[in-house]
Amino acid sequence: MPDAKDTIFYIPHTHWEGAVFKTREQYLDMGLPNILRALRLLKQHANYKFVLDQVCYVKPFLERYPEEEAAFRQFIAEGRLAIVGGTDVMLDVNIPGGESWVRQVLYGKSYFREALGVDVTTSWQLDTFGHHAQMPQLLKLSGFEAFWFFRGVASWDVPGNFLWEGIDGTRFPAFWLPHGYAVAYGSPKTLPEFTEFFRERCETLAPFYGDESVPAPSGADVCEPEAHVPELVEELNSRPDAPVNVRIAVPAEYEQLAGQGPERPVVTGEMNPIFQGAYSSRIELKQATRALEQTLTTAEKLGVLLRGLGMPGDDENLWRAWEPMLFNQAHDLMAGVMTDHVYDDTLQSYEFSRRIAEEEVQTRLSAYVSHIDTRGEGMALVAFNPLGWARSDILIATVGVTDSGVTDLEVLDSDGNAVPVQLVHADRDEAGALIQAQIAFVAQDVPALGHSVFRVRALRTAGVAELGVSQQQDPVIESDQYRVEFNAATGAIESITCKPDDWEALGGPANVVAQEEDHGDLWEPYHSLDGGSRIAMADVHGVPEPGKAVRSDEATGDPGT
Repeated sequence: MPDAKDTIFYIPHTHWEGAVFKTREQYLDMGLPNILRALRLLKQHANYKFVLDQVCYVKPFLERYPEEEAAFRQFIAEGRLAIVGGTDVMLDVNIPGGESWVRQVLYGKSYFREALGVDVTTSWQLDTFGHHAQMPQLLKLSGFEAFWFFRGVASWDVPGNFLWEGIDGTRFPAFWLPHGYAVAYGSPKTLPEFTEFFRERCETLAPFYGDESVPAPSGADVCEPEAHVPELVEELNSRPDAPVNVRIAVPAEYEQLAGQGPERPVVTGEMNPIFQGAYSSRIELKQATRALEQTLTTAEKLGVLLRGLGMPGDDENLWRAWEPMLFNQAHDLMAGVMTDHVYDDTLQSYEFSRRIAEEEVQTRLSAYVSHIDTRGEGMALVAFNPLGWARSDILIATVGVTDSGVTDLEVLDSDGNAVPVQLVHADRDEAGALIQAQIAFVAQDVPALGHSVFRVRALRTAGVAELGVSQQQDPVIESDQYRVEFNAATGAIESITCKPDDWEALGGPANVVAQEEDHGDLWEPYHSLDGGSRIAMADVHGVPEPGKAVRSDEATGDPGT
């Protein structure tokens, strides 16, 4: 039982689900009126406060209700409207790459700073499905000062307030919500029951905070602000026999109080995993995310290089492509647990981003290549490396031939040395002369964020072999470091030989696909969803036992069956 007048920090918010059961626009139709309700309460009650987080929620509101911007600014200045989160969405931090996290912060913080004059310092990841151990460093470097979350601690013994130590040793103030982000939502509308509700909530939360006051966020998924709370809080607090003091607050007020308390314990390592099935469900979303991350960052790098060459640059169009991608990294969407019609809508937004991103890459690459001296015999072939380190990799290019009698092609590097080249595919006329060819060769040591120029010259003698797969033996891929052997019928990797030490890396077939019956849903294999999961899962999903799945390495006959 808490002592008399223990304080519970009641933090009103609405948990914005960007898209999961409904599309983005459908959720906005349902959710934007809740911001209007919150503003009305802020205008009616001087003791009321409210919290908003994601750009994808606030920006559409201000665009559709520009007349409310003045009220936003007023309540922010008064400390009664808190802007937290600082990202476009409440994102999954495990599946997208690190560059996406940086863009989330750049996009989110920049918007709130420019639109509302707010430097967001509270990271608000209340419903994210786990958090990797690099987060403390990333949060600190991104300018955050506190991290609020619900899911991923190792056990119920973790205290509500602690310092999370990341991989690099960074320690960051963390606020775990053991009973969720809606623990104080749904309070009764009559004073006796209202009082008992908060006394019980305080008693439930107290074991996680010791003698400290307790935080109690109050906001369910896409919920309306509770209009009865401001008056009942004043009435409860005015009673001398009240068992608890309810303080309507924003996160920064509790953060300040916790910072003045005793030294907090240190928790290290991962806050994972949560909902393991989400890492593979609707795998096309994960693939599209990775492809777009690469394309968008390549376009950005080309823009930087072009500006260095004195060419004007404008990334506004590129941000148009980034935003749908950032939005689709919302915890539910990135996990792939949405309904089918939302999934279809998500794929369309990815396609929108892909078209813009690829167009920007081609436009910028053409501008970059126009600054390169490509004079010389034969056709110039420019290999661009967008990575931050020198790279040797296979280059595949399609070459058109208009000179008559050309039967083969050769490739020379920038020093004029011949490079081994292979015809992957060739279109020839009736006399055997090339019309079009796809060639492949290894572009060695292309500089970081730079290029190498190769030259393709026509030959009228044999000497270039076309790529073919022997029908008499299983296919092999080989480099100077490795030799990899495949089973043509099943697709299984049967051998990986590390050539420098002549060491076999495999103890059995790899690249084996197991098809098994799923008795759960898209969130977690083999058991039903517990939407309240907050403790990191320890279930090991190993290789299916014999007889309980169909394995690709057990297939026989034609590999296409």
